[in-house]
Amino acid sequence: MTSKAIAIAAGGGGDVVTASVLAAKLRHRFDVVAIMSYSWDRLIVDPTPGPRGRGDFDGLTGHHELIAEVTASARLRGPGWSTLPPVVPYLGRPLLLMDPAGGAIGLAAQFRAASQVFGVDALILVDVGGDILAEGHEAGLRSPLADSLTLAAAIQSQLPLHLLIAGVGLDGELTPPELRTLLRRQGSTAVAELGAADVSMVAEVWNWHPSEANGLICVAAQGWRGKVETQRDALIDITDDATMVYEVDASGVAAHSLAADLFDTISLEQVEQRIRDRRGYSDIDTERNRLSAHREQRISTVDSIGDIDRYAHASSLRGVNALTIRRVIELTGAIGADAGDALRDRLRRERPGNMRPPLYLV
Repeated sequence: MTSKAIAIAAGGGGDVVTASVLAAKLRHRFDVVAIMSYSWDRLIVDPTPGPRGRGDFDGLTGHHELIAEVTASARLRGPGWSTLPPVVPYLGRPLLLMDPAGGAIGLAAQFRAASQVFGVDALILVDVGGDILAEGHEAGLRSPLADSLTLAAAIQSQLPLHLLIAGVGLDGELTPPELRTLLRRQGSTAVAELGAADVSMVAEVWNWHPSEANGLICVAAQGWRGKVETQRDALIDITDDATMVYEVDASGVAAHSLAADLFDTISLEQVEQRIRDRRGYSDIDTERNRLSAHREQRISTVDSIGDIDRYAHASSLRGVNALTIRRVIELTGAIGADAGDALRDRLRRERPGNMRPPLYLV
């Protein structure tokens, strides 16, 4: 018998796409009637650091005072855009906005309200990459805030919870040995293996979506294997493991991760400070600093495809099989959504053989 459930994209961004893929893949276990996600996109898309809340949007639909549905026509107020509205047509179920302004306590109330509105009896928490497992000391850990807050709130909601990890290691944060140790420690169980048919309905999303880890799951499911250079020089080996989906004990993960510090938080500012207390800075601090650095740089729109060709050739000599398109955008300094789209269009025209979104083959 299936459980009626809501799937939660732990990190926002592209995680919502993978959540929809898993909702379909695991339909023999769960009847997923809605998906919930933050609107938290990279600065190349949304130049405002941190997650966006309900008050940042026009065009949301209200279900409840705590629940807002993202429609395909919803738009951010001010500069930038959210990747949530354009993915709505691919999901086949309502997409609900998670607003972190009230910390874990406020987010848990949103989960409970959504469960009542949609009549569900379980939550499925989807993390892509596996950094939700981190204990906080790992050197490569870069973005634990969203995942940790989501896990803390899901536990706090007291609803039955299933924690799924997909695309282990594809976010380039924790090392493969660290991830293997953490998965073993949390008693992970393989629950699915993704194939080409599972991702066929969302494959074209990566023609424009900037998410690397979620896009890499898609190409892995389609059968591509090789070494990929992603943003900030990270090198990821796409193997058969990239298609595996694991279930782990949510309470056990929460007890040994940064989520343990966030259970009683009542504001995003408090969440940030708790993360700073453990790590010295928060994810949003990193975005603020990066935005300041971008403002001081000259914005480039790439004068020569030859520069990309030369970098791609040099990468191939180092054993790299592909760059992510986002890595190419980063290398060229095409800052901002318009510049990134212009570069994608130019590469499609002038280097069509290299383009396999989200990859740029070398």
